[in-house]
Amino acid sequence: MTSPVELPEMLFYLAPFVVHEDIPACLRVCRQWNISFTPSLWHSIKVPQDWSQSPSFPPLHILQKNAQYVRYLTLKAIEGLAPFLQRCNGLKTLVVFGEQIAIPCKPHLELWDELTSLIKHNPTIEWIVFGFSLSTAPSTTFLRALPDACPNLKRYESSQGRYDDPDQIEALMQAISNLRTVSFRYEYFVNVHLSKRWTMPYLHELTLKDARGLSTQSQVDLVCQCPSLRHLKWTVCRDALFPAKEFCKRVPKACPELCQLQLDGCGLPDPDDIGRMLDSISRLELLALCGSSITKRTFNSLIRHFGVLRSLDIMYCSQVKSWMAQRILEECPNLTKFLSSVLLMQDIFQGKTWAAVKLRHLEINFVQSSWSANPTEEIKETFKQLSRLTRLRILSTGCRGRARKRGLMFKTELGMDQLKTLTKLTTLNLGVPFHQMSEADVIWVGAHLENLTRVEGVFHTEWSQHLHLADRFRGFGIDVPEKNEDELEFFSEVANERVEDGNEDISEDEETDYSYEEEEEIEDEEEAGHEDESIEQSAENI
Repeated sequence: MTSPVELPEMLFYLAPFVVHEDIPACLRVCRQWNISFTPSLWHSIKVPQDWSQSPSFPPLHILQKNAQYVRYLTLKAIEGLAPFLQRCNGLKTLVVFGEQIAIPCKPHLELWDELTSLIKHNPTIEWIVFGFSLSTAPSTTFLRALPDACPNLKRYESSQGRYDDPDQIEALMQAISNLRTVSFRYEYFVNVHLSKRWTMPYLHELTLKDARGLSTQSQVDLVCQCPSLRHLKWTVCRDALFPAKEFCKRVPKACPELCQLQLDGCGLPDPDDIGRMLDSISRLELLALCGSSITKRTFNSLIRHFGVLRSLDIMYCSQVKSWMAQRILEECPNLTKFLSSVLLMQDIFQGKTWAAVKLRHLEINFVQSSWSANPTEEIKETFKQLSRLTRLRILSTGCRGRARKRGLMFKTELGMDQLKTLTKLTTLNLGVPFHQMSEADVIWVGAHLENLTRVEGVFHTEWSQHLHLADRFRGFGIDVPEKNEDELEFFSEVANERVEDGNEDISEDEETDYSYEEEEEIEDEEEAGHEDESIEQSAENI
């Protein structure tokens, strides 16, 4: 073919699948390509705080010319953008945060008037994210205009807003009353009370994280006003007790469809309270816990939900035993995501075949036992069990911290070649269990795991060899994050110590020392688009 394809229908279909960095080249092919790919170039815009002084950001007249194509708009500044904002009329997502936005000084007094005007000519908006600094929040006028201006709004998220006006709260409750997803993170309520008369009949997902100034009783009242609630993310302030008794008594009855729960250990007066809450819920499909203790009482309560459990994150919980993780893998046939701290390969070797063959995301520290009589056979059996997880996309098998424990060794002679069935695997994290990988092992991975795009970890105890193997991975087009010199020195020292003594043991009672990062909710469908991921990350980071 000597000339470019100029069929508009085909080009418009292909444009969304072209990576953003390649779009400018597509624009230069011919006039028809320019017309077809221009909307994709302007599909998502992030306005920096110093946009007018940034040489890499388009000038105002270019923004105005292409405003009609913008669907995802992130604003870290608003001053001087009125001509551009007036021409934006097809937004689907609006994200507003940053220092200029948050500071309530004179240049920002008209902020909410401009944003009110913006939403009024963008009825297509489906998702709004706000981030402040405990100094401002959406105005009453903006909130009152929101329901009529954005009839398609489904998701509203706010972080660090300050609410001190009863009329403002009234308008807020009305604005969110017909939404499907609402998130309040680190909000500050001053001398205001939530009215019980508001009902949110369509709300499926609610996030309440450290709502200061709002009593736990009021938070329970708010949750109970959501009869269709399915997914609850709830963390109380550090100085408050979690209302576990009220939860068990009221929430399951008021929210009969609740089946996804994300909590941390803040304010729990009794470690067994988690178990009591699990008992009160009729059907649990997702559970994510942080800073909590997985007592035997709690684990026994969790067993009741094994048949329907789809996502389980207990990575940052204490008292998690290896046998618990093994039993979860043996008895949860619908599990698609599982994160836990430790699993002794001896328990795998002596246990039953895993039933969790639908797993797409698995993170667990596979550990060798110094008392093991058959370490090689245990490693081979672990690879055999992993090879049955043919839907796996993300696999992390080693410790994340600076632990000195020998883990799952990725070598073909130890059974790694059984993983050839993991054809959908895209991300592999080997952790730091002091591997002794060879170049042949890397070649095998590159040749057989064709969808693999990222490998993390330490590949060899000799750091020059580790760096060489990392380059070999990159030769297959696989991304390998670089380690800095300090990390290399530390791990080299630890590796030498570990190789010299070789007798280190692991206690099942040992608590993890990882830092907590909130996980994204499990999705049944394929991974969301890059733009949605970017906006989601922005919301989490605010």
